Amino acid sequence: MRLIQLFKKELSHEARTWVRDELVSEQQANSILARYGTSLNDDTDKNSFGYYLLMSLGVLFIGLALILIVSHNWDEIPRSIRTGSLLLLTLVTNAVGIKLFLSKRIRAGIIWLLFGGMSYGASIMLIAQIYHLGEHFPDGIFWWALGILPLVVFTQSRLLALLSLSLASIWLVVESGEDFFPTLYPIFISVTLWLTLFQARSRLLFLSCVVGLLVWINLGLAWIMGSGYHFDPVAEQLPFSLGLGLIINGVAWWLMRADKSDWREYGLVVHIWLLRAAIITLLVFSFEGVWEEYPSDQSWLSVISVIFILVSGMLAFRLSRASGRYASLPTLMLTGYLTFSFYLVSAFSHMEFISAIATNLMLLLMGILLIRRGIDQSETHYFYTGIVVLLLTAFIRYFDLIGDYIGGAVLFLVAAGILMAAAKYWKHHVTLIALKQGGHSE
Repeated sequence: MRLIQLFKKELSHEARTWVRDELVSEQQANSILARYGTSLNDDTDKNSFGYYLLMSLGVLFIGLALILIVSHNWDEIPRSIRTGSLLLLTLVTNAVGIKLFLSKRIRAGIIWLLFGGMSYGASIMLIAQIYHLGEHFPDGIFWWALGILPLVVFTQSRLLALLSLSLASIWLVVESGEDFFPTLYPIFISVTLWLTLFQARSRLLFLSCVVGLLVWINLGLAWIMGSGYHFDPVAEQLPFSLGLGLIINGVAWWLMRADKSDWREYGLVVHIWLLRAAIITLLVFSFEGVWEEYPSDQSWLSVISVIFILVSGMLAFRLSRASGRYASLPTLMLTGYLTFSFYLVSAFSHMEFISAIATNLMLLLMGILLIRRGIDQSETHYFYTGIVVLLLTAFIRYFDLIGDYIGGAVLFLVAAGILMAAAKYWKHHVTLIALKQGGHSE
């Protein structure tokens, strides 16, 4: 993704040169750049962005310094002066920020509002300390994040949204650490998603929302299993998480077909990270010992989790089918493999061996498909990822045999047969294409 962004910036820079040399008109240059989701105006304000970034970090450091200075002399200052000073600082900084923002000095206003947000958080923490309010300290972080949220909606600022979502995520962790369920976390996810989908582009915020949502849903499952009083994580959560991954991948393919270039970028970013997560997960599942940890009793929860994978796969296939075979085929393969493996392990005893073999075959098919996709679509990322998947599978299985030496040798021979069969099919397919092209030219 980083290379794609560099390519877009370089293309915008090159297009401005074409316009300046009168090789193309400004309208033609923008039409060309629009195909890649950029324009002549992109990257022209990078100097002001650098200023904005450094100023924002400076404000963050000032806020931290302020908290330390006040804390150092805290006991020597009368209580009323302490409280009044904190409230006054918060009100003044936010008022200045709003005034600058309304007078169209957007970035200066955002920086002041960021400082106001820091002051607001310091006020909550320190006033609570003065009056010994509340023993449940995560509440302070929650009210800090929630207090910034209206400013996110009002200014549509990505910086303030990042501050609010970061605080909300810290609250998610500490609240669950105190054995309470963070019920209101989706509020922060919803506002951030609204901002990134409809108002301001930010791949970081969008990806953070996806990760945060997955964590919150998993916490919710553990909370339900604990009868709504405490967290009780269970092994069956894993199939649920994998099913959610299938659905999100389907949504990513749907986003990649959207008219808005921002949405297409979000879809691509999510798809690439899910692909990496899927490969790592398969490599972990390729060990027989991992499957031995999964419960083999056919409980109602294990049955529901397998059904959930199947339904999620069907939904993901429905969402990705229109994007072509490289979208729908891996979805079908993964759905079939996960349903088969988890059902086998939960329904029958001593089936870990079969599930581990199925995982290794799945890695082979995934590697072949990625190499094929990389060559067909001229994208080196997928090509080299496919090669790495095949080499890692061979390396891991060489040092961690499934069964004895003979079993390992049989697995390598089966893998070689699959790779050669795929190569033969590929050659046959290329020959057919060449014959068709020859027939058309005659």
